[in-house]
Amino acid sequence: MDRYSRISWAKFGTTSLPLVLWAKVTRRAEPQVGAGDGDKFATSVQMGPPLLSAEVRIRGTTAAEALTLGSQGDLTLEILPAAKAGTARTITLAGAVLTAIELQYEQSEMATANLKFVAESRDGQGDPFGAEDSQ
Repeated sequence: MDRYSRISWAKFGTTSLPLVLWAKVTRRAEPQVGAGDGDKFATSVQMGPPLLSAEVRIRGTTAAEALTLGSQGDLTLEILPAAKAGTARTITLAGAVLTAIELQYEQSEMATANLKFVAESRDGQGDPFGAEDSQ
């Protein structure tokens, strides 16, 4: 199994996201619990629809300042293997919607931008997450 240690590049739609510091992809679903009137604990747990979200932190703010909240496009990252002999991997969140742009300015440090996304299934059935080995 390959291990990955570096982010080679990232883009949102056609916009390159330069100098990626880190990226996080989260899959989650909210539990919907139920219990009878006399039950102390939940006796039924169902899951709501899955939510796929991502955060990408980039060094510098120019690219982030040019983005528009609510814009939609594929969020794509290429991650490189830790070993030279490994294969790079491309991660895609299809239909990602930009939900937040956080700009951070620190004394004597380079400014950063944290971009937050939520992926939207194009047909309500297809998983917007994709991962494949890069060629």
